[in-house]
Amino acid sequence: MSDYQTALSTYDAESVTVRDRDLTSEIMGELDFGSTTYLLLKGTPPRDGEGRLVNAMLASLMVHGVTPHALAARLTYLAEPESIQGAVASGLLGVGTRYVGAMQECAAVLQAAGSEPDRESAVRAIVSEYAERGDPFPGIGHPFHKPVDPRAERLFALAEEEGLAGDHVALVRDVQSAFEERTGKELPVNVTGAIAAVCSDIDLPPEAARGLAVISRATGLVAEVIEEQSRPIAADVWHRTQERMTYSGDR
Repeated sequence: MSDYQTALSTYDAESVTVRDRDLTSEIMGELDFGSTTYLLLKGTPPRDGEGRLVNAMLASLMVHGVTPHALAARLTYLAEPESIQGAVASGLLGVGTRYVGAMQECAAVLQAAGSEPDRESAVRAIVSEYAERGDPFPGIGHPFHKPVDPRAERLFALAEEEGLAGDHVALVRDVQSAFEERTGKELPVNVTGAIAAVCSDIDLPPEAARGLAVISRATGLVAEVIEEQSRPIAADVWHRTQERMTYSGDR
């Protein structure tokens, strides 16, 4: 018995094995990126439609305007243009509970509620807890996308097409309705809530939901850095900020 074990991969002089499959003959050119990602995360290949959903979730978060992640990557690239990985890493550090990465929390809440025997009571408890804390629920509402988040609706439509929209998709809709009833506001399910629900319905853990966000945004940040090379904005952002900054100290 060796000191350490892994079920992810191994290799020898003539082959690479990933999750008990030969990399070159059974994965490369045979599985798409989403299906391979699911295989790595779960240890089993996706069932019909699951790979398509993972691909769609990966595509949904790559870019979304001039976000803090994009600016962080571009500014880091300005300081260290030899290190594209450093620029991308700086942007990825912000995939957190406020931006991009909140689907981990949402998925954990949905999966816990989905295991409760009384669904209606579980939904009421979620709404009450977040309302009493004064916190927004991470899967509901969006500052720009109204009355619906088109990315969320597309993911739901794909899940329906593949016959994979299950209890958690229904549950996030119930949570949405309950929040709207309590607040009197129109609160769409956002892409965070859709990813959390779909991941839960295809049996991925909450950590994997945020992991998909990390993988997705990494691709977008590579594109941000490449565009920064030909259409730079980082230096201008820096100089404009400096021009608008005033010193408020006593001396």
